[in-house]
Amino acid sequence: MTKLMELYNQLKPLQADGLREGYRKILEHNGYVLAMGKMQEGFEFVTWSYTYDGSSVTLGHYFTGLEAANEDFAKRAGLINANRMFGETDLKLIHSSLVNYVGLNGNLNYKDEKAIGSILEKIELIVPEILRHDKLEDLERVSDDGIEL
Repeated sequence: MTKLMELYNQLKPLQADGLREGYRKILEHNGYVLAMGKMQEGFEFVTWSYTYDGSSVTLGHYFTGLEAANEDFAKRAGLINANRMFGETDLKLIHSSLVNYVGLNGNLNYKDEKAIGSILEKIELIVPEILRHDKLEDLERVSDDGIEL
């Protein structure tokens, strides 16, 4: 049995007016709920806000993966401050700027270069498209636009 099936079987059904059967509640906080629904093939994950009286759910955000649904739930429920997070576009710009900074600055000491390298690696883990684009540039399948994704 898969881990997702095990999780689903451990959860209690989500009770909400007008909601079709099959959704189970994973988390609930601050007027929001993270639920898991069994589909014909696999599962879907949804974050909803409860209506004013708490009897039903509305404004769902739907996901095929649990990780993305968890992040959405954390933001919507106020568990994390979304204004303190960088989006993918922000991270691409930061990555590109750091690569250019290192390339243009011949006076970096080892400690600073290592710290910047660590930041670049973290960004590349979060936005793997950066590495894919670099590999395609190396293979000359996309033109080198001078921009480091």
